[in-house]
Amino acid sequence: MENNPWNNGSNGQNPYDEEQKDTQQRPSGENPYGSGWGQNPPPYSPYGTPNNYNRYENPYSQPGGQRPWNPYGQYPEKDPNHKMSEGLKVFLWILVVIAIGLVGSFAYFSSHPSLVQDNTSSSSSSSSSASSSFNGTLPKDSNSDSSAEEEVIGGVTGDGTDKNSAGITIQPKPTGTALTASQVYKKLIQSVVGVETTVTAENGQSQVGEGTGIVTTSDGYILTNAHVVNYSKSNAVKVVLHNNKAYQAKVVGYDKTTDLAVLKINATGLSPATFGDANAMEIGEQVVAIGNPGGLSFAGSITSGIISALNRTIESRSKNGMTFIQTDAAINPGNSGGPLVNMYAQVIGINSNKIALTGYEGMGFAIPISKAQPIINQLIHTGYVSGRCRLGITAQEIGSAQAAIFGISGGVQIKSIASDSDVARAGGKVGDIITKAAGKTIETLDDLYAVLEDHKPGDTISLTIVSPAFSDNDTKTIQVKLLEDKGETQR
Repeated sequence: MENNPWNNGSNGQNPYDEEQKDTQQRPSGENPYGSGWGQNPPPYSPYGTPNNYNRYENPYSQPGGQRPWNPYGQYPEKDPNHKMSEGLKVFLWILVVIAIGLVGSFAYFSSHPSLVQDNTSSSSSSSSSASSSFNGTLPKDSNSDSSAEEEVIGGVTGDGTDKNSAGITIQPKPTGTALTASQVYKKLIQSVVGVETTVTAENGQSQVGEGTGIVTTSDGYILTNAHVVNYSKSNAVKVVLHNNKAYQAKVVGYDKTTDLAVLKINATGLSPATFGDANAMEIGEQVVAIGNPGGLSFAGSITSGIISALNRTIESRSKNGMTFIQTDAAINPGNSGGPLVNMYAQVIGINSNKIALTGYEGMGFAIPISKAQPIINQLIHTGYVSGRCRLGITAQEIGSAQAAIFGISGGVQIKSIASDSDVARAGGKVGDIITKAAGKTIETLDDLYAVLEDHKPGDTISLTIVSPAFSDNDTKTIQVKLLEDKGETQR
């Protein structure tokens, strides 16, 4: 988060960060346009009501499979000498309905305890940590799949980096007749993969999110979005090839600022994509997007459109010169990390569907490969991007009730402090709430990220904190030296 074209801040700075303040909910606010984890409702089901676990209740049965009555069986004979008033009948029916509802609710929430828990997101000072919600596609309860377990190939050793890798290269735009969408699809489809990330919450429950990836090299490097792996190297990630072969993937590195991540699988002889130069494209040229909208159930879907704009700036997210490809090709939840392709079957951008605002149609955005190339290659070579800053803490946003107690509008509360962090030396403690950084008001994690992205390792910034240990909610200001982030807090 230093001053360079890739350092777009959060809360209005990082265009790809799912934790956006001025668009939608962020991971604790989820990906506003990507899928994931309880933010986007599951698709309509004619068979029942969708719930947040992407399973459907059966409206025709009661808990335990018992019906309150049997419409096809025999009814007991009535006593001809006994008559029940209509009012009493109605009252008894109401009691029956209430009892059935209470029993059903108790059974349902007993089996889904996370639905009644506070889903507070926890994050590091420079990137979001694994939480129970992130961006990908509709969440799946990892315990709900009753099918036989598929074979998943492992075998990646070490940290996955390769200093000798050529990384990716950008090819010039070909001349001559363009291909049809069908021809482009056939040339590229084997380079498009599914990415499945399992996140385990502190309560032990797991959820699965799905996105898209691009085969970058023949020996198993895969490119995707950082939010698809939930900004973490510790989550379980699986890559599914076009031929349905599944591999356990290692997150080699990711960069929250640019929303890029590199994975490694133990495979050879893959079909890497060909990468092209977005700067050679013109507005109005046809493009296609290939990916897994809605997850692996719709793997390998293709949509087409045109380039709506090049070098598009996105408000303050482009303050450091970051620009994007805008397209009207349909980009849906699950397309994240997949390719935007020209009609010569060259990948010119990485789709990131988090920038679009609610209610807008035909406004998809992609990271230009020409700008992503140096970031991708650094991740392959070293596992991190040089020059990023960190405070060396993990933190979470406070709720409105807690903010009211301290008489503040918001802030981020320190959850842990790393041993090499300068925060503890300066007088900060776990539980302190950061309300200002470098003189700027901090109400969300995005605000804090924005400050870090404006600085470089070695800089000293001020932190204003309020602490439960202070009397009368007094505040104090400390001076903290920033560390270089080599992936330590990006987990």
